[in-house]
Amino acid sequence: MHSLYFLRHAETDYNANNQFIGGRSNHLELSIKGKIQAKEIGILLNQSDTQFDKVFCSIANRTRQTLDIILSQTNITNNSITYSEEIQELSQGDWEGRLRSEIYTPERLAEINSNQWIFKAPNGESQREVEERMMSFIENNIVSQYSEGNFLIVGHGMAFKCLLRGILGISSQMAYKLLIDNVSLTKLRYDSNNGWYLDYLNKTTSI
Repeated sequence: MHSLYFLRHAETDYNANNQFIGGRSNHLELSIKGKIQAKEIGILLNQSDTQFDKVFCSIANRTRQTLDIILSQTNITNNSITYSEEIQELSQGDWEGRLRSEIYTPERLAEINSNQWIFKAPNGESQREVEERMMSFIENNIVSQYSEGNFLIVGHGMAFKCLLRGILGISSQMAYKLLIDNVSLTKLRYDSNNGWYLDYLNKTTSI
């Protein structure tokens, strides 16, 4: 059995004020609140006594900072960590850093909502493309490489939603509505005989 724990990074200023389009924005750093959140989830992980066979982390500053703070609170070792470009957030291309109010006009929102799965910003990615690379990453780096184990993946909300769409077989509209808060954990299990199970979504209190 594979147990996969998906941890969304802690809060950034973009998360807090929601005025700007983030997308990848790998330069963003944690807010003061975000650093506190990361410490709290690190304490929670330490108290759970869950031992991770491998940790995967997006290359974005905010995910790396989140993991660094977690490491200060747990016995996770650096040699169990892999940083990967494959689990980055959905790219919003030319729109990243732009005001939401400027880009998301009623006309553009109607265009986006007409087919969220394949729509993409100029020089960005579609949800379909993110789903495919996330599914490929999980298959190539965890499912096919390990017969069992516990795995922590530190990444991003939309990328996780795209992955869940593929695993759960739900619509892109429904996947978009899934709530994945900063430093929340979503746990999936994979059984080679029976496939995927969702244990919990958006959990921040106990593991």
